[in-house]
Amino acid sequence: MYYYLHGLVTFHTKDEIIIECAGVGYDVLVPHVDEFPIGENLFVFVSYIHSENDEYFVGFKTIEELKMYNALTSVKGIGPKTALNALSSTSVGRLSQAIDNAEEVFLMRLPGIGKKNASQIILDLRGKLTLLDNSATTLNKEMDAAKEGLKNLGFKEKEIKDALLSINDNNLSADEYLKKALTYLQKK
Repeated sequence: MYYYLHGLVTFHTKDEIIIECAGVGYDVLVPHVDEFPIGENLFVFVSYIHSENDEYFVGFKTIEELKMYNALTSVKGIGPKTALNALSSTSVGRLSQAIDNAEEVFLMRLPGIGKKNASQIILDLRGKLTLLDNSATTLNKEMDAAKEGLKNLGFKEKEIKDALLSINDNNLSADEYLKKALTYLQKK
């Protein structure tokens, strides 16, 4: 029904933004409010939720986040707000990695997800998640440059992928991605 809203971010609270589109302000719940600066004209990818007692938009900065949200809400026992809270606590890349590696303990650390839900998420989504483009590690040129730097330092492809997927920040410089990845790899 709705795919995105395009407009000016005029206000936000702890977990929602108001985006003005053609003179109408839409209230949108988002996982990471700080990714939607006030005064910016942005695209917000949305899912429209409606039930007997409630209706609202859930919005995301990237299509990958929207796809992950839709995948999570397709799992029996995972509602819209539980899926949103899970995405608020981690990155899409790290969540995808946890599902593909059957990391039940990691999933249980996410808000609202217990042992039964974690098992169901793994059962339903393992091996079925596909992100746009090639992978979460090719988000931008800066991350690609950091990836090349890690290869030149002798790290293996899987180590590099895991390290880059662990980074929750977007729009960093290649040096910043490299430093965060090296910090992650040193802890391993």
